Amino acid sequence: MARLKALLTTNWHFVGVVIFFLVHGYSEHRGLIPFSDGLVTCAQLTAVGLLIFGISRWVLRGSQKAGLFTSFVLVLILFFGAWQDAFASLHFLAGLSRLQYFVPLVVLTMVLFGLWLKRTNAKLDRTIRFINLLLIIYLAIDLFFLIATAPHKDKADSSLAASHITPCDTCAKPSVYLVVLDAYFGREGMKEFFQYDNTAFEDTLRQKGFHVVGHSRSNYAATIYSMGSMLNMDYLNLDGRPVIDNHFGYAAGMAAIRDNRVCQYFGQLGYTIVNHSIFDFRHVPAGYEEGLLPENIRLITQQTMYSRISKNLPVFMIRQGWAPGWQRELDDNFVKNNESMMARTLEVSARKQERPVFTYLHLMMPHEPFAFDSMGVRRTATTRDKKNYAKQRDAEFLQYQVYANKRINAFITQLQANTQGKAVIILMSDHGYIQAAGPYPDMSFINFNSVYLPNGQYEGWHDSLSNVNQFRVLFNTLYGQQLPLLKDSIVR
Repeated sequence: MARLKALLTTNWHFVGVVIFFLVHGYSEHRGLIPFSDGLVTCAQLTAVGLLIFGISRWVLRGSQKAGLFTSFVLVLILFFGAWQDAFASLHFLAGLSRLQYFVPLVVLTMVLFGLWLKRTNAKLDRTIRFINLLLIIYLAIDLFFLIATAPHKDKADSSLAASHITPCDTCAKPSVYLVVLDAYFGREGMKEFFQYDNTAFEDTLRQKGFHVVGHSRSNYAATIYSMGSMLNMDYLNLDGRPVIDNHFGYAAGMAAIRDNRVCQYFGQLGYTIVNHSIFDFRHVPAGYEEGLLPENIRLITQQTMYSRISKNLPVFMIRQGWAPGWQRELDDNFVKNNESMMARTLEVSARKQERPVFTYLHLMMPHEPFAFDSMGVRRTATTRDKKNYAKQRDAEFLQYQVYANKRINAFITQLQANTQGKAVIILMSDHGYIQAAGPYPDMSFINFNSVYLPNGQYEGWHDSLSNVNQFRVLFNTLYGQQLPLLKDSIVR
């Protein structure tokens, strides 16, 4: 009883917050995170907690208040993503969930709570006992499910059943590579907007056995919505809101990608999921490298305040013109990640696999920054002339897409060689050139879509196929599904 009383009255409950954060993360992603990575992260977060506790004990003049403040701050920092997503899921609070508003709101909440603690004379014993008891209960529940239960299938099976997707135990299961070129402009758009004939690139792919969709269109002109829709084989429910400047829709698109049906189905078929993209899946973190933490631990830490700010702050600062020196570093990071993810994809493809692989490779190319000219010469980050910015941007995009043709052609050649022509390869773009929407509203939907099937059965890929139907056709063709095609529409 004495030990229980000491546990319930301790002012070090902030350590319990750290432990609960990690145990809860392990419970959600069981079997995916090395225990040693968790120990390192636990030590780091506990050190941060001790630092906050030491400073606040001096400021607040007492361990009780310091413990409460430290636990409060850690709950806001460690579960920052959960709070932000909760705001984004509510229509009337969605606007506040943008980082430029939400971060100051969280910091203000910390300050106000600290000021209240400093001034209050209220007895805090019952509050501390309640917090400690709550943490014990939460930890016990998570530990029970972590130790006593097998990995759960979460909502994958019910989601697939609702979509009329069924297993196929007797089907051949070739490895599948989805290669997305972000903002790659389709041939019709290149011809009309730039007066550039992109036929030679398409002909090169045809010589490799690819089928090229002649009049492909994306359903959305923004990556989040386009990929969320395509990977779920359905249009997104944006509640009637416009696509542009819609943070509620942005959160819905990110959630759709995280729990997408395509990966669920490939997992059900026994595929290994390889994620070389900019997006996190529920059990597979993004391949885009951006932090110092071990890769798999990001499945837990990606929801923290540090992670979300560090991912978005450089872009925000550059857009505001406050940190021009970061532009080169950001450009280099895009190039490094494009090359790194292509190299890792080729490494996976060359390896003998016990199970088939579904690899999603998302290249920020020819998406801005336009890192190379048409001859492959590296551009330097320069301050653009605002008077001629549009013309300069268009010219740089065109040159970068020409470079992308050469770079991706070499990549596809190596990928087919590594897989001996036995893997399915989808090479497409999420949408077209966004800036073309200025003079031509629908032109940014003109994307690129091609597919290579070892069996050459391209009957389902009709000439006006849009992204939302891509995997419906693929699953019908490869795995004997009978998914009806949706209307090929664009959503503004």
